[in-house]
Amino acid sequence: MAIKQRTPQRLDLSALSILVVDDQPFFRVLLTEILRNLGVRNVTVAVDGEDGLDAFDSVRPDIVITDWMMPKVDGIELARRIRAIDDDTLKITPIILVTANNRKSQIEFARNSGVDEFILKPVSVKSVCDRLREVIERPRNFIDDPGYTGPCRRRRADPEFKGPYRRFDDPLEITSEADQLASMRSILNLALARLGLLVNALRDGRTDIMAQLVKAVTEVYELAEDIRDFHVSRVAALLKTYLVKAGSAQSVRPDVIQTHLNAIDVLFKTPLTQSRMRDQVVSGLQEVVAKVGVA
Repeated sequence: MAIKQRTPQRLDLSALSILVVDDQPFFRVLLTEILRNLGVRNVTVAVDGEDGLDAFDSVRPDIVITDWMMPKVDGIELARRIRAIDDDTLKITPIILVTANNRKSQIEFARNSGVDEFILKPVSVKSVCDRLREVIERPRNFIDDPGYTGPCRRRRADPEFKGPYRRFDDPLEITSEADQLASMRSILNLALARLGLLVNALRDGRTDIMAQLVKAVTEVYELAEDIRDFHVSRVAALLKTYLVKAGSAQSVRPDVIQTHLNAIDVLFKTPLTQSRMRDQVVSGLQEVVAKVGVA
């Protein structure tokens, strides 16, 4: 059995070349925008697995992010074909699989096909950032054997690791409180950008994104709580209440969501020390929403 060492590197998102493979235009745009907002400058998109194989051959990306369910060549088959390439550099390219299926049996099936990491739908900014950090800063060694070709399925050889597998959705450790706060503020901005994309999709007539809207708002709320910006978390809570009451995307008004986002934008520009002014922003939002009959 041949074992190839994958060297951990410092994560520099601006230097990465990433191939996004998804047959759904909305998710291609969503992933691309998330990556670009994270600072990835070189993003290539492919419309299905076959197109992804062609793009992989020509672009030679650092990382592949692919959806699982696609016609003809799905994400699993794409991973298998990449792992079968007769090129020691290309075949070890990290592959991140996007899926709505979190059943253990299916995750193990995908791992046995040579996939490195998973992003569960609905896609969040944090999940994308965490998975990129995992494959770059904590890569697993690569096994090249007739029975299996792909990353080592044991998560850690580190004696400090409580194994044998670390959950694929475990949060990442950040070394200092200051680093954590800065990271959370940055991710909060990206989560809001993702929510803005969903609002645009709603305006374009998309009616199948309700779960994603609620997920995005919940993420904004949790991140705001983490950085102790309780005015922003209050606005996010109000927005989530509105979405839950609406019940379906058809009943959701994009202008109401945008009003909440505008309030958050004002809060971002108002220092935390000016609590009275921030209180007025939140109460003003509640008055506006009440006037249009959606409180």
